[in-house]
Amino acid sequence: MQTSYALDTAILIPAYQPDQKLSPYVDALLAARFGKIVVVDDGSGNGFKAVFDGLPDNPALHVIHYTPNRGKGMALRTGLCYLQDECPEIQYIVTADSDGQHTVEDTLRMAQRLHEDAEGVLLGSRDFSQPNVPKKSRYGNRLTSVVFCLLYGKWVGDTQTGLRGFSRALLPRMIAVKGDRYEYEMNVLIDCALAKVPIRSLTIATVYENNNEGSHFRPFRDGMRIYRVIFSGFFRFISSSLISFGVDYALFLLLNGLFKSYVPGLDFQFRFLVFQVLARVGLATALARIVSGLVNFYLNKRIVFEDQTSAKKTLPRYLCVFVLMLILSSVFTSNAHTLLGMRESRAKIIVDLVLFFVSYFLQRKWVFVRKPQLKGSESAKS
Repeated sequence: MQTSYALDTAILIPAYQPDQKLSPYVDALLAARFGKIVVVDDGSGNGFKAVFDGLPDNPALHVIHYTPNRGKGMALRTGLCYLQDECPEIQYIVTADSDGQHTVEDTLRMAQRLHEDAEGVLLGSRDFSQPNVPKKSRYGNRLTSVVFCLLYGKWVGDTQTGLRGFSRALLPRMIAVKGDRYEYEMNVLIDCALAKVPIRSLTIATVYENNNEGSHFRPFRDGMRIYRVIFSGFFRFISSSLISFGVDYALFLLLNGLFKSYVPGLDFQFRFLVFQVLARVGLATALARIVSGLVNFYLNKRIVFEDQTSAKKTLPRYLCVFVLMLILSSVFTSNAHTLLGMRESRAKIIVDLVLFFVSYFLQRKWVFVRKPQLKGSESAKS
């Protein structure tokens, strides 16, 4: 079995305490004439030395050993660094697991698809409706896909697949992604979603042998790592927003109270578009939002979205969102008070809670957008 598109493609296999399935899988990959097979022994220990020693002696195969166990993310980055530094002839990389879940046929199909279109990241997506899929895997993956889509605006049918492919152009980005264990693969998806790097999928065989007992994935502990990564950016946004809201709300109460007591001339309504706005509420909202907006911009740029671009680019966009939220907050808070008889303090909490989700979506998708990569297909062929 020989294919031309395999010659400049490397297969990267992170392996921790693998069973006997690893050797025949590597044999089949070598028979397919892939340009390089890299197996990373992630601190499996002396008890598994025979498994690695049993791998064929072939110049296309390179095995990396280290101790102690550092996690799947570290193993993947170690292999990626080797391919970047030592294998300039390799233009495409496919990562695969060592537990027998990925067939050689699917690995070849991944390589072929990359040669047809190398832009972005290609995921080997399993069909979780198959009867051989354990319930914990079926429901766990579906839940993760839904949460990921809600938070990052991208549907990924198989977020935990280890069969992934990308071009050499993405190597620096993949090496820079944080995470030493299973959370690394989720961080890759988040980074791609935020940077608008295309995430594509290719349907592959769904293989679960012996209820997936060969996997070292710990559902609770590793699942918590993954969900902590998924929600980390959103939780930082919540923290930033709570701080900014505290500043905004305190200033609003102070200014609205001062205007109500000492500036009776502001106790009138004016028409804005089709809405009636109470002057003191509008002015108090505007002044409080200006101060809290500056605080929020700094926190979101530096901490939440870790934006490295110049403020000259992000600040104008942030101001657009800022002004929009200011207008909507003033209008809906005023109307909740004048039309529904709701206290201004209570109305503002409800209105700003709804606007919080609108603001998060706009800032994530439009204001603080990570720098995308060059088109993979162009870079790989250059």
